Amino acid sequence: MPTPSALDVRSRFRFPDEDGAVELRAFTHGLQPDTVPAMMDRFVEDWRRFGVDAWNEVPNHWRPDSDERVGWWTLPTYLADHFVAPLLGAPDDTCLLQPNVHWTIQCLLSAPEVQERGSDIVVTDAAFPSVLHSVQQWDGLVDLTPRIVPTNDNGRVDPDAVQAAIGPETAMVALSHVGFTTGALVPDDVLRALASSAHDAGALFLIDGYHSAATMPLDVTDLGCDLYVGGLLKEACGSSGNAFVYLRDGLALTPRLTGWFGDADPFGFQTEPAPHPDIRKRFMGGTTAVASMYHAVEGVRILLDVGLDAVRQHSLALTDRAIAHADDADIPLRSPRTRAERSAMVLLEVPDAESLCAHLKSRGIYTDSRRNEVLRMAPFVWNTAEEIDRTFDVIAEAVSSGAYREPSPAEAAPGPVT
Repeated sequence: MPTPSALDVRSRFRFPDEDGAVELRAFTHGLQPDTVPAMMDRFVEDWRRFGVDAWNEVPNHWRPDSDERVGWWTLPTYLADHFVAPLLGAPDDTCLLQPNVHWTIQCLLSAPEVQERGSDIVVTDAAFPSVLHSVQQWDGLVDLTPRIVPTNDNGRVDPDAVQAAIGPETAMVALSHVGFTTGALVPDDVLRALASSAHDAGALFLIDGYHSAATMPLDVTDLGCDLYVGGLLKEACGSSGNAFVYLRDGLALTPRLTGWFGDADPFGFQTEPAPHPDIRKRFMGGTTAVASMYHAVEGVRILLDVGLDAVRQHSLALTDRAIAHADDADIPLRSPRTRAERSAMVLLEVPDAESLCAHLKSRGIYTDSRRNEVLRMAPFVWNTAEEIDRTFDVIAEAVSSGAYREPSPAEAAPGPVT
């Protein structure tokens, strides 16, 4: 088995105190970049030094060699322009930081321009709750009805079924770029074809890229989407509170859930709202949380320095190695084998997956499980081939002996977040 070349970035991340810990949960929460503590110190100091004036201007900690002025007020667009847009291959002035994807979808569905396009929202039953539940929660409140398309027998998006669901009453089609329960990546040609069909029907096309952004090169313009949502919590290592939205240039939307930060004249304190001339700013709510934005892009900085092509190749090499080990141990895969359909995740079908996850954790190997059916892992830029080998040595022995299915109290999972 060839050994993948390492990416020289381990020193740029902070690891748990445990010696030899193997962190394979990039798909749920990335490691902390080593610059985060200093950035948080800068937030504390800016708050102390400038108080309310920090909304107008603080030192440019994010691009210190630039003479661009930045303040708390402008961080959602400034950081999105300089760090999120390169992750997505997006044009200038089309991205915005958001508190979470749930807010973005709710805000979008409140826009009358969505309802004017039709009455159906096409979404698969495997969409993450931020999208699937949001669509269902609007059913009956406005003239939008979820049209939920079943996935195929292996839990993946069925392009033909999605295609068949698109019609003259379709207002929007929303697809997950990567399935969170399968790790399956929808290929670019499929996304482009479905985007074209949605547009032919007069519908919007939205991609939820939470499990793809920061793991591979993207070009949202080439994919043909009108909106691309995701976040920096996972592989981008930005922690929570740092989601984002891309809005295609020229897309006119006036969401009714916009907050006073999204008003045309926020400090005019007018008695009636008016939509901001910058469409993306209409997706802003009330007063923006600032502290999380200080550390938002430190992981993105590392990934862009390395190059997303290199990030993707390293990920594929490590998942190749994981799949080969799984085959050797006769462990079935839930995730795809082919590189064209493979994300950063590998999912193993094992009995009592939660117990195996706890067994691995007790040995300093961090994975997670879903529905007690699959063990999930995502070898990422800080992982090495040797760590994958060690992980599967422990997995193979545990599955072979079955001992993990009777865990000791010390191995019991502490809660739903693993």
